[in-house]
Amino acid sequence: MTTTYTINFQNKRGTDSNYAVFMEPPVLSSSGTSPDAFMNVWYSTFVPNNGYFDIKTGVDYYAWVGTATAKPAPGVMVNTGMSLPARLGQGTTAGDTFNMMIKRNFPTIAQSTPSAAASAYEINTRTDFPVPNERYLIGLGKVNNRGLVAPVASTNPFNNMKIQLTPKMKFYILESVFEAGVIIDYESVTREAAVIDFTSGKGAGKFYAVVTQDDTGKFTVQYFDNY
Repeated sequence: MTTTYTINFQNKRGTDSNYAVFMEPPVLSSSGTSPDAFMNVWYSTFVPNNGYFDIKTGVDYYAWVGTATAKPAPGVMVNTGMSLPARLGQGTTAGDTFNMMIKRNFPTIAQSTPSAAASAYEINTRTDFPVPNERYLIGLGKVNNRGLVAPVASTNPFNNMKIQLTPKMKFYILESVFEAGVIIDYESVTREAAVIDFTSGKGAGKFYAVVTQDDTGKFTVQYFDNY
């Protein structure tokens, strides 16, 4: 049976608004100094007053590579890319491993011999990045509301790195006008957003959450066993 998590968001703000959805960046571990992980807008949507929308997602993860339109930083758009399904390591079974290669200035990945640790997948880089690398990114992709794989977290790695990524089923919703793909400052999002965490606290073991923003702007989150 496929595991599905559902988040129902309700706008009781008293006015129409725009919202962005984010996912917690994966934990990064590497063969060298781990680069910073950036949070990307997963998708954004307009919600009228008293309107609602549902987010449905599973434990499907994608190894993603792409490019940034400028030096990666909050406000920079991440666009062109490629992704492949990534199976996480489980017990003694290694997680999927991917080799990244630049072809005619386009980032690509290909599956390699699995070697990732439990709950992780791995992306390996070669020696084809410019130094410093301010263009090419790797990260985590998830299927968005349009049925397309979109980056939810990214990082600009160095040459000759083996980076393991461990995802977490934790999400954020925030009033925002940013478009999908834009890099957002993690601290500002986590400080102001509704937090939906299916891995710990009240959300552990749950599969359905109802998020409401009231007329003061405050978010409340309730968890249930199922939809």
